[in-house]
Amino acid sequence: MPAVLNTNVASLWASKNLLVSQDKMANSVERLSSGLRINRARDDAAGLGVAQSLAAQVNGANQGVRNLNDGISMVQTAEGAIAAATEMGQRILMLATQAANAPLGSNERTAVKNEMQRLIESIDSISTRTKFAGNSLLGSDITVTGSALYKMQVSNTATDTLDLNIDAFHNIGGKTSASYTAVTRDKMTSLATGTYKMFVNVGTTAAANYKSFDLVVGITGNARTYTLQDDATGSMATAQAAGGALFAITTTVTTLGAASAATSGTVAITVGATSLAGLSFGSATGKASSLSVAIDAASTTDANTFRLVQTEAQSYVDSLVRQRSLLGAYQNQMEYTVSNVTELSGNLAAAKSRVIDTDYAAETANLTKGQILQQAATAMLAQANQMPNVILTLLK
Repeated sequence: MPAVLNTNVASLWASKNLLVSQDKMANSVERLSSGLRINRARDDAAGLGVAQSLAAQVNGANQGVRNLNDGISMVQTAEGAIAAATEMGQRILMLATQAANAPLGSNERTAVKNEMQRLIESIDSISTRTKFAGNSLLGSDITVTGSALYKMQVSNTATDTLDLNIDAFHNIGGKTSASYTAVTRDKMTSLATGTYKMFVNVGTTAAANYKSFDLVVGITGNARTYTLQDDATGSMATAQAAGGALFAITTTVTTLGAASAATSGTVAITVGATSLAGLSFGSATGKASSLSVAIDAASTTDANTFRLVQTEAQSYVDSLVRQRSLLGAYQNQMEYTVSNVTELSGNLAAAKSRVIDTDYAAETANLTKGQILQQAATAMLAQANQMPNVILTLLK
């Protein structure tokens, strides 16, 4: 290497190595102080992309767990309300069973009727006051298109939802509507559109039996339509009001009599120009788990009226049990999902940590190496800066 004065090549290389060692040591200090291996994109551009994608998944999963816990609280609120309604429904069923007993007198049945109506009003108040974050859980104002009433968002993926079916949140309100009234053709043709309860008195003796149906009244064009539905089997017949009979249908039913005298048979329902003895109707909510019990003062002398209430109350309690069971199933589903998403979040966070967090064991070794290299480069730069002095020796 020639001895020159204008360019100190050794000093330039020593300076370059000193800058490199200082930059590496600065990176190590930054990583150790921040706890992150990747503090800016230049540290690891590909790793930064992976870490941010994992962070989005972790954040979505953590929020999903919180969402599901809110859903569990909501379901527990609804289930507790249904449990209270079920107790009152069981009480109504017990009272109806008591009043259906022949030896009971009119005064006793009136007392039973009064308690039933108060219980139904209490059930109705439960349905209207049961809310969660402003959402009515069991009220008649619930309307939804499709079967899913609530979609629980489980993660940051829009399609990752847990659907809570509307069947678990039916209106549980009881109705103390007007007394059932005998049906005539004229009365039926003046009914507003909607759903009504129809009751067939099967038999002509004082020990008459009863079977309930739903009568759905609608308008098609200029004609009023009537759809008769069996409570259990659904639609049976549809007819229009024109000319003769509104409709005629024969169906097999299990008639309702004394506890020891229930029988099966057929009943023909024909509504024409005259009244049909033994056929009555009352308003109905149309909800699967609503209880409709309307008893007028005169009917309190008839044990068969309370046999009808027995059937209605038993059906109501059964529907509440199904609704409550569905809520319990949803709670279990959400709790298992919380467990799964929590584990997923932990695994994703561990994967993100391996990409973006500082490995202190390796980084402290890099810092020590950088410190030594910096000291060595500084010493060598000082030596390189002394090398031009050799030229002075030559000039003496």
